[in-house]
Amino acid sequence: MSENKALPHPVDFDQLYPGRFLKAGEFLGRKVTLTISDVELDELEGDKGKKVKGVVSFKETTRQLCLNRTNGICLKAMFGRKLADWAGKRVTLFPGNWNGEECIRVWGSPDIAKDEEIVIELPRKKPTKMLMHKVVKSAEKPAAEREPGQDDEAAA
Repeated sequence: MSENKALPHPVDFDQLYPGRFLKAGEFLGRKVTLTISDVELDELEGDKGKKVKGVVSFKETTRQLCLNRTNGICLKAMFGRKLADWAGKRVTLFPGNWNGEECIRVWGSPDIAKDEEIVIELPRKKPTKMLMHKVVKSAEKPAAEREPGQDDEAAA
């Protein structure tokens, strides 16, 4: 076994296979605040073939967020319909759960005025309520200096 001190010791399966996209396991149970730099479409290969999906890029990391419908509805509720308005907005993400698997969910943002309850309506699903939290930043370490998996105590 090689002694490479530059690489972190993985503690979650998601850390074994880093790639282009953020993964819930890399957050290590913590909330992370990132600044949106761009939103675009990309054709991605999945279990059921190719699909066009929204992809969110961030200022603090080269890793991106593949946008599912639930997270897209949360971002629209906080920042509006016009995607250009999302650039520069901060979003706090956290590891949630979907069908027994960890997934990335939107917790809220430091850039919204107050907590806001929203309704997620998806085809063939019962509507569910989610709370978008007004995130208050701590004075410790700015989110820009953190990588996914580092503690974002402001969002706790």
